[in-house]
Order: sequence, then C-alpha cells, then structure tokens
Amino acid sequence: MAATAALRDTDADWRALGAAQPYWGVLTQPGYRSENLTPARIEAFYASGRDDIDGLAEALRRITGAPPRGRALDFGCGAGRLTEAMCAHAETVTGYDISPGMLERARARGGRASYVDRLPDGPFDWINSLIVFQHIPPQRGLMLLEALLERLAPGGHVSLHVTTWREPNLTPAEPSGWRRLVPARRHPAGTIIMYDYDLSQVCRRLTQAGLGEMTLVPTDHGGHHEVIVIGRRMA
Repeated sequence: MAATAALRDTDADWRALGAAQPYWGVLTQPGYRSENLTPARIEAFYASGRDDIDGLAEALRRITGAPPRGRALDFGCGAGRLTEAMCAHAETVTGYDISPGMLERARARGGRASYVDRLPDGPFDWINSLIVFQHIPPQRGLMLLEALLERLAPGGHVSLHVTTWREPNLTPAEPSGWRRLVPARRHPAGTIIMYDYDLSQVCRRLTQAGLGEMTLVPTDHGGHHEVIVIGRRMA
C-alpha cells in the first residue's frame, strides 16, 4: 500500500509539458522548445517520426515475414510525430495520449489519424509505443502493457520500447523500495523522469499474450539502455 501511495503522478507531468513544451517534451532538443520553434523545425519534428516508423515497419516485415497493416494504435502519441507516419503503413491509425496540449497539436495537423484521450477498444493489428513507457512507473506501466496486449489481434504486430538499465553515473529517480520512491515526488510537475523496467516481467506478459515471435533491438539514449520489442502474436 505504501509503495502505491508513493508513486509519482506522471500523467500530471505530461499534461504540464503538453501545455508548455509539446514538442520538446517528445524530443528534448533545444530547437523544439516553444520559444525556439519555427515552421521548419516543426516539419523536421514530424519528418523524424517518418524515419522512425519506416524503420520499425521494415523491421516488422523483415523479422515477422509480414508488414504491419490494418488497424493501428500509437500508445502515448504525444503531438502525433509517429502516429502521422504510421498512416503510410496501416489503413486506420489511432493515437492515444493523456496530454490535452499535445493532442491539440496532433489534431491541428489535419492528417488521416484520429486522436483520443481514452484507451480505445481493440482489436488492433499493430500496436506501437516508442519513448513512452520509460516515463511511466513500472508498477503502472506493466498494467498498461497488459491492457494493450489484450487489444492485440491474432496475428497482430507490436513495436514496444522500454528502458531496462542505465550507466552507473545515472542515479535512478525512483529505485525499487518504497522508502526511496518518495524523493521523486518532490520534483515539480513537468519534470521528465526515466524509469527502468525488469525485462523478464515485460517478456512474461508478452509471452502470456501469445507473442510467438519476438526480437529485441537494443538502443542507447545517453546512457539509458533500452530495447524495442519487435514481435507478432500467433494467429
């Protein structure tokens, strides 16, 4: 009970970021801060999403033998950087996020994707989440992962990204043990906090959901080491 009480309200962080820094909150580069934005930088923001999604779509095709298709969900869509790009690979795409400010920017693009603030019902043929779970406390994130996998169609694809460990110089913001969870709650709303996941717990849920094919693609973000799970549920 104490551990649950100590968990940070990270949704409040992303609502604050969406109101003040909707692009920088996604890609923390100085050019994407609200005070530095230009039309060209906004287009570069979305172009980076196309590069990421094209790479993921090709990895899904290469690893599972079939390209993503059908109905797709982008979990933690933010301002639609990836959601917009997913429309080139799926018939219908829905972006889900809890930040009104980011959803406002995504909808203003006027693209083919739709955007919602409540997790939509499945089934989905492709569920994607990139640079999202790393900002959700694992206790809650694993429950959200289960909710996503319940919405995955037979034969459906996943591209799911989690942070798993960090270099020794990077002190965990909220390490295991409720007594050490409390300090992170003192950071002001809008603070970006990184969380590490136990990969065995992630893989357990993926396997229980029927993913018979999985490949882990390692990534490194400034000493935060991550994996992108590329997989497909058995038909």
